[in-house]
Amino acid sequence: MAQILVIDDEASIRKALALSLSGDGHAITEADSKSAALERLHEHSFDLVVTDLFIPTEADGIEILKTSKGRQPEGMVIVITAHGTIERAVEIVKAGADDFIAKGFTMEELKFRLERLLEQKRLREEHRQLTENYNRLRHEITGRYRFEQIIGNSKAIRDLLQLLARVVDDRDTTVLLQGESGTGKELVARAIHYNGPRRDKPLVVVNCAALPEHLLESELFGYEKGAFTGALRDKSGKFEIADGGTIFLDEIGDISSKVQVELLRFTQDHTFERVGGNQPITVDVRIIAATNKRLDEEVAQGRFRADLFYRLNVIPIFIPPLRERQGDLPLLVNHFLEKFRREKSREIRFASETLARLEKHNWPGNVRELENLVERLVVTALQTMILPTDLPPEIFGQSEKEAFDSAMSQQSLQEACEEFEKAFLLRHLEKHHWNITEVAQALGERRDTLSRKIKRYGLKSK
Repeated sequence: MAQILVIDDEASIRKALALSLSGDGHAITEADSKSAALERLHEHSFDLVVTDLFIPTEADGIEILKTSKGRQPEGMVIVITAHGTIERAVEIVKAGADDFIAKGFTMEELKFRLERLLEQKRLREEHRQLTENYNRLRHEITGRYRFEQIIGNSKAIRDLLQLLARVVDDRDTTVLLQGESGTGKELVARAIHYNGPRRDKPLVVVNCAALPEHLLESELFGYEKGAFTGALRDKSGKFEIADGGTIFLDEIGDISSKVQVELLRFTQDHTFERVGGNQPITVDVRIIAATNKRLDEEVAQGRFRADLFYRLNVIPIFIPPLRERQGDLPLLVNHFLEKFRREKSREIRFASETLARLEKHNWPGNVRELENLVERLVVTALQTMILPTDLPPEIFGQSEKEAFDSAMSQQSLQEACEEFEKAFLLRHLEKHHWNITEVAQALGERRDTLSRKIKRYGLKSK
């Protein structure tokens, strides 16, 4: 149903229009003069305005048209005119009308014009909404993959960020990310794409290890109808979909020798053929590849083509494992803790002993293992303070748990309260970067009182 304003000084025409249009389910408002029409436009919003050009002079109709467009730019206007000449049509359209119709029209013709205009309005609104959603999502995604989301202050991470800052503005050069599983290679790939000149084009992610050879080839390069059983139509591959943007080839070290040959050809001239096809297709795509294997060793063992390795290894970037950046662990724990506290709506904290124990773990699963653990602890914690005994056995063993429980059983209530206060203060000091004034304000404490407690507990900035 549309809100329609019908403007005509002739009551018979106005009433006939109102009756016919309301019969189609539209809500009709009438106006019999310029002043009445302007008043309605000031009071309400209309999806469509139908106005006579003469009410009673030509200037009045044009004024109503301009006022309607000025107040409601998204609304549609159709003008009824006594003269359907080309010159008059140009004049009316220049004044802002979306359509015009000469007097003597049939009601079916008018309804057809109106429905067409309403459909145009609907499509414009849909396009505007899609554009707003796209821009919002793009802003969210770009924010999610800012370089600031690569958490850490260790030398390894600082060196990584400095290299990324030099790489990100380049449009074409191939990047090879190497590092153990769980170190964050995909996060780095997304950061390169969404902060670079191709950010407005697609980022297409392909897990090369997840598909067998014949499926991976057709997935990357597409196929022609009839290329194999089940190929009932032409299908574009990931490289075509990524045209203008970036393709992220994860676990590139696991691709077969046949796919290596096809990929080598593409890296030479950005041209390929679909499976079952013979027409070369050229696309503009930047390649970011990643692997948890040492490709130089794979080359030495004859499992990976040397020429392809050199093509991919233009800008090699090594993502360090977590055990080589243990100083970043408190920052990562706090980052994941804040993330899951918001998502799960839970007030959870880590005891200082728990953080100390996490720092001693080897982290074979790297950052992904740490993130998964923090999420699990936030979800399953029975109290607001996460103790070492809440950690899984591979991090806090049974013998350590028994020793911890024994120590806890010998601790007085006062000692336990002091231990909690110490951990609580340390967390807030780290949160506010050891700005004691800010912490005092946040906790509602006097600054001198807070300073005495910091000295009493021997708390120091790392």
